[in-house]
Amino acid sequence: MTAVTARRGSMVADEGAALILWRIAAGFVGGYALTSGFVALLGSVLPLAGMARGEAVSLAAMLALFVYVPACLLMFATRRPLRDGALLSAGAAATIALARAI
Repeated sequence: MTAVTARRGSMVADEGAALILWRIAAGFVGGYALTSGFVALLGSVLPLAGMARGEAVSLAAMLALFVYVPACLLMFATRRPLRDGALLSAGAAATIALARAI
């Protein structure tokens, strides 16, 4: 085992249970909030561009996979989970607010 893998392993082992729960909660709940805001925003914007509303919502729901999976993976791969969780929450709030404004 190299020094780098030993150090990475100890970083995960040294994390407290609260920080691990934060990663899980922020990844799944924050990712879901960001994705729902993305779907609402895209479902509101695409009909303004001339697409049928049902098709716009369907397309947004299909593209949601490309938002949710990276958001969840980000929370498990980052070295700064508190900062990235806060950014994920801010992005979710921004997309939801923008979708409601349209």
